[in-house]
Amino acid sequence: MLGERIRTLRKQRKMTLEALAGEKLTKGMLSQIENNKARPSMESLEYIAERLGVDISELLEKVSIVELRKVLEEAEKIHEEFRIYFKHSEETIEQCSKLTALIEPYISNLNESYESARLLEIYSRSLFCLNKKEWTLYCDKAALIYDLLNLTANRANIAFFRGINFYLEHRYQDALQCYLEERHHIETTHIKIDPMTKVTMDYHIAALYSAIGDIKATSEAVESALEYSRKEKLYYKIDDIYKLATVVALLVGDEEKFHYYLKKLKQYGEFVEDKIFEELCDVIYVEYLLHVKGEYHQAMPIIDQYLTFDENTQKVTGDNWNMLQKGKAMYFAKAYSEALHILKTIYVPKHTNHPVDQAIYFTKDIFIALCYKELNNIDKARDYAKIAYDCYFPLPDSIFKTLCNETYKNICLS
Repeated sequence: MLGERIRTLRKQRKMTLEALAGEKLTKGMLSQIENNKARPSMESLEYIAERLGVDISELLEKVSIVELRKVLEEAEKIHEEFRIYFKHSEETIEQCSKLTALIEPYISNLNESYESARLLEIYSRSLFCLNKKEWTLYCDKAALIYDLLNLTANRANIAFFRGINFYLEHRYQDALQCYLEERHHIETTHIKIDPMTKVTMDYHIAALYSAIGDIKATSEAVESALEYSRKEKLYYKIDDIYKLATVVALLVGDEEKFHYYLKKLKQYGEFVEDKIFEELCDVIYVEYLLHVKGEYHQAMPIIDQYLTFDENTQKVTGDNWNMLQKGKAMYFAKAYSEALHILKTIYVPKHTNHPVDQAIYFTKDIFIALCYKELNNIDKARDYAKIAYDCYFPLPDSIFKTLCNETYKNICLS
């Protein structure tokens, strides 16, 4: 209401009724206006707006920009605390329910400001998490405002979000098509694309091409991002780009590119002095040693440095991926029972959606089948070979899928 907006603005400026009333209004009249018991004339409104230091349109808006900024500030705090909308946990649902309850009263009164677009975007993401189909409506409204304001980075985030719906359903071709269309729209309608946004778009395109197994297009997108980054002296997302390129080279067995990108990834890790990169490079290299070179002896000490041996329980523990590699290495060492014990503890992380990551984790079932075969439990070997085959069937070709098919053929079809 008009009265409440005037009162809110007055109090924010620490003005008394007398101070705002000035010489042209009485304290009593201003009090009636603030309590919505009297309607001010246009002349009085212009006077009040001038005294408050705002445009008269802000007083006449259904929701003032000041009020919107306050709501957005509160929404951003919740959003900052819980950024991931794609994990449908109880905590996610609780946070998204808070956001929708906060923003919903303002939805019908939003204008074409940045604040409105951002609220629409957060509202849309929250509805998506809550499985509400109308999320697309508010996503479209946010995108339109970002286009009008030429806010390219924000518009690119909308593009990614639109594609994620297909991606989470493992509809990778649809996700890629959506994102290509979105990028074309941004490139043809926005005045200029900032360097970080361009690199981000190239990275997402490369990741989606890799998801459908188009290695040539993946390489072209990666090289485009890297070339542009070098030209602009920009290091944003370089780690993600090198990681993607390294793993894709591993999956297709391109040893030359694998070593090249792994070296670059190591150099980046040394540059930022981050120990995480050292472990990441080691873990990827171990996959290469096990699956490409067949050198489990060389892989074993690299794996063991990231595992812990409990003398009381006589058990080895460690990260899920490292334990997976330990199980595979034990198989190659012909310690089949020990390998089986480890491999049966491995799980595919719940939110593993990219085929590259899935291809790595699905190897657990291949090696469980191989262990059972060596232990002469053919029924179990067939069960797990079939599980692995079904998992890899929809995935793009890779060295892991080839191993799966060979295992399935040798165990189930021989």
